[in-house]
Amino acid sequence: MQAALELLAENGYAALTMERVRERSGVGKATLYRRYGSKEALARAAIVHLNSDIPLPGDTGSLAGDFAAVAQAVLAGAERTGALDLMPRLLSEVAGDEDMHELFFTHLVAPRRRVVRAILERAKARGEVRDDVNLELAVDLVVGPMIYRVIMARGQIERLGNPVEVLETLLEGLRPR
Repeated sequence: MQAALELLAENGYAALTMERVRERSGVGKATLYRRYGSKEALARAAIVHLNSDIPLPGDTGSLAGDFAAVAQAVLAGAERTGALDLMPRLLSEVAGDEDMHELFFTHLVAPRRRVVRAILERAKARGEVRDDVNLELAVDLVVGPMIYRVIMARGQIERLGNPVEVLETLLEGLRPR
């Protein structure tokens, strides 16, 4: 799995081959094919592996606090699995591949969207976000800059900056007037 993730991050899905994974991992080709069956199945397993569950944090009393807890969990999971190295490359590749897009969305995007939507719902109930805000659009507005920062930072956590600062800048436009 580690070899597949490293190769995906270095060269992308299109360049991934079972032979290169075999060389990098040191396992036999028969073992790889017996376990995964194909490059597609191996890539699927690698992406599923990246999906560390992001639990909804306890209510901290503020959107910024809830978001900080989520960001910390996401970044800790990404550091553990190497997801930030892989994300920029996969994002470009999934756009043109329907199966990869679905896999990526189901295992990496949708679980995170659900958590961000839930913390925005809490914030709306507390009056931190206007009642008329479209929450699906708000999720995009919160998550989008973070993805952009991952791409620009080339997966280097120390170059991402403070996720809460990004959120607070955005919130100026979502707060009730």
